[in-house]
Amino acid sequence: MSRINRAFTVVEVLVVIGIIGVLMAILLPTLEKAREQGNVVKCANNLRTIGQSILIYSNENHGSYPRTRYIPDAPLAFGTNPASPDPFAATGPVANDVTAALFLLVRDERVPVEMFICPYDDVNAWQPDPAPDAASRSNFTDYRKNLGYSFANPYPGTAAEDAGYTFTSHMRGAFAIAADMNPGTGGIRNSESHEDRGQNVLYADGHVDWVTSPLVGIDNDNIYTARTGAVVASPVDGNDSVLLPAQP
Repeated sequence: MSRINRAFTVVEVLVVIGIIGVLMAILLPTLEKAREQGNVVKCANNLRTIGQSILIYSNENHGSYPRTRYIPDAPLAFGTNPASPDPFAATGPVANDVTAALFLLVRDERVPVEMFICPYDDVNAWQPDPAPDAASRSNFTDYRKNLGYSFANPYPGTAAEDAGYTFTSHMRGAFAIAADMNPGTGGIRNSESHEDRGQNVLYADGHVDWVTSPLVGIDNDNIYTARTGAVVASPVDGNDSVLLPAQP
């Protein structure tokens, strides 16, 4: 008996290709959503670890959160004098340098530099600080690349201090002390780190929430601006979160 070899017809091949295309259209968004959710969780874990390190730092420094030289009402600074060996000396970072305050956690080996990187960001090319021997330095090499999160302003003006702002462990538990990078645009805008969908926020009591609006501070405060609407500014009072630095 002769054997008949039957090949697939063009129609059958096209049907199979069509089915595969439909399955891919269904599965790819699901896989992408799962990937993004995984990165949101990693990001939240980063902030939670940083929050624990800030708490340990405060316990060892009479309740004070990390900050370098502070001159009330002087302008804020970002990323100055990274190679300086002493973050508190006059030759070190400029007074009121926000990023130098955060780098104290790296300098004291409380947090690895990788923890300051958002694990998902299609806008900014975050990368861990490449410079070795953080204990002999005072700042991120380039905070625009090495720092993917924003933190509560460590250097309030005197009016804010008089109104109850205190950069210590005595902040209210609902005070937002860190989050994904401030978009720097003002208004009611989410961080760009997760394609404007939302941001992870670290609160003073140590918990982290994923939120879809920046209006999540005390009394629905916008965590990315001062009550005045300004982005790079002193907070107004003890309930006013102003997370910095902002996206350039």
